[in-house]
Amino acid sequence: MKQFIGLKITSLTLGNYHLVTIKLNDNSIYTADISSFSNIYCYPSEAEWPAGFIGEFKADIEWPSGFGIHLDQIAGLAIKQNQSA
Repeated sequence: MKQFIGLKITSLTLGNYHLVTIKLNDNSIYTADISSFSNIYCYPSEAEWPAGFIGEFKADIEWPSGFGIHLDQIAGLAIKQNQSA
């Protein structure tokens, strides 16, 4: 299993609602459907989705609603979703 300690997000693309693509400083790219987190009360609405941004320490994606997801959660979901595809 890949270790994500010390890696940082260098770019973010917010695709269709629930789809997140991140590029890390080791040039790896992960795309994940994060809809499994949508039951969290502060999960962004579809209208809020485009307002996501890379967090201060470049280790997570945050939304003004208060929702945040760490890069290892995104990468882990992407790996799992690609294996089941």
